[in-house]
Amino acid sequence: MMVRRLLRAAAGSATVLAFGLLTACSATTHSTPSAADGTTAPTAGASPAGSMKTLPPSRLCTTALTTGAAQQLIADPRLQTRLSPNKGDAPDGCSYAAADGQSTLALTPASRAYKAELSAAHALSADPASAGMRDVRVDPVSDLGRQAFRETSYQIQARQHITFVVWNAGTRTWVLTFATTADTSATPATVSDDKVVQVARSITAKLPAGQ
Repeated sequence: MMVRRLLRAAAGSATVLAFGLLTACSATTHSTPSAADGTTAPTAGASPAGSMKTLPPSRLCTTALTTGAAQQLIADPRLQTRLSPNKGDAPDGCSYAAADGQSTLALTPASRAYKAELSAAHALSADPASAGMRDVRVDPVSDLGRQAFRETSYQIQARQHITFVVWNAGTRTWVLTFATTADTSATPATVSDDKVVQVARSITAKLPAGQ
């Protein structure tokens, strides 16, 4: 799981990896937002590798994490292209990047059960250096699905502040990931004031039925 999140976390400054890579990378700890959840953000004019195919925008982008929702965290969000292996299915997901590449925002279904996600978060907070992280905190979140938590951290190599909001909405567990290289304080906002948590609250009722 940490591999999955680390892939995501580089998402803002690098390009995002394909969906299949994220689920395949499920390890023992949390993921980070670089490979923003299986979507890929190729540069303008670049064409996907021959082994990949371009997918239409996810319904998560049209029903839940819309451009308007993303604008609560990114001033000029750009919807990222989704890529999938030519063979097999790719998990659903939606991601945006700032025009300057400094921030990314992604929504994906969790690859594991909520309890496993929470356990991985606590394992990371106990030993952040092993994953190239520091300042890892795990805070409970109220009034979001059946149960929820927020994980905040700093990814040392990518120099990114990363926030994950993980919540169980009944039939599925979801992960909202926000990563930014902006010069912000390493001290996270309180949960009630956290804009990432507020976005998660605003979109949870709009998640596709049956997901």
